[in-house]
Amino acid sequence: MPELLRNNMKPAELARRMKVAESTISRWISNEREMSYENAVLAARILDCHAEDFYEWIIVEKGKRQ
Repeated sequence: MPELLRNNMKPAELARRMKVAESTISRWISNEREMSYENAVLAARILDCHAEDFYEWIIVEKGKRQ
């Protein structure tokens, strides 16, 4: 989560403000668990960024879905 670095926020602070366990934040950061869109919106509000920033967007050519 580069957004944490830009905001000089520790994962523990984000966890406290989101009311989730620190281990949850850690799993999101390490990609062990996918962040729900609802949590992405909450984190984005706290970190002053966009929820879409927490997802990797892969462009697929039309007709070539995987």
